[in-house]
Amino acid sequence: IEIQPYLQDAEPTSIKIMWQTNIEEESFVEWGLTPKLKNKTKGTSFDINFSEARVHEVKLTGLKRFTEYYYRVKTKNKRSDIFQFKTPPFAEDNKSFNIISMSDMQIDSNHPNKFSEIVNEGVLEYLKNEYKGNLANNLAMVMIPGDLVSTGTNYSQWKNHFFNPSEKLFANVPVYPAIGNHEKNSLFYFKYFSLPENGTPAYAEHWWYKDYGNTRIIGLNSNDGYRNSKEQYQWLEKLLEDTAKNEDIDFVFA
Repeated sequence: IEIQPYLQDAEPTSIKIMWQTNIEEESFVEWGLTPKLKNKTKGTSFDINFSEARVHEVKLTGLKRFTEYYYRVKTKNKRSDIFQFKTPPFAEDNKSFNIISMSDMQIDSNHPNKFSEIVNEGVLEYLKNEYKGNLANNLAMVMIPGDLVSTGTNYSQWKNHFFNPSEKLFANVPVYPAIGNHEKNSLFYFKYFSLPENGTPAYAEHWWYKDYGNTRIIGLNSNDGYRNSKEQYQWLEKLLEDTAKNEDIDFVFA
């Protein structure tokens, strides 16, 4: 397993789990309410860089809202460690939760380990010291407003500079990135993430929104070629009008 499992597109009754192997197409997630993992769900895999490496994606459905689950991924005889996730609540559940926003983790040659330090010595240590219980129960999501890597068209940077340093965080907490200028509109970005497909259909995953309880997260594309997009403006205007009328939504982050 080259890239450990990471969580995407969490809903009260479903979640997507992705990972990368250097060979083999088989994609399974073993999961359950306890570490015994009584359930098994099959997914798909696809090429990432015209090589034997494969990105795997499995969608778990039929889950209970605001509930902790255990899981691990399996490709042939390779299994990950067991991780946890927690499904989002409904808005009417009136649950409080924590979110983190951080950006521009593209590598700095003067401080090449800074992103790893922030994740492992900062975020994870802080949550461990300040809250009781496990990580999945204490953090709802991570938002990233762009610049995940230095050069989005550089295949190795995604594994080495972004996913590997953050694997202990994103294996337990869903991550929602918006595309930055450093991503260079790369196909790797769109292959590595399975974001909500509720934006303009012709621009899937360029702009989108995700609800968690009473909070709406809006991802936008402000890069060249998109920042003045008529389609994006029209979509955003309608979404904000609908959000203002939605009594379940109290907070909006873009």
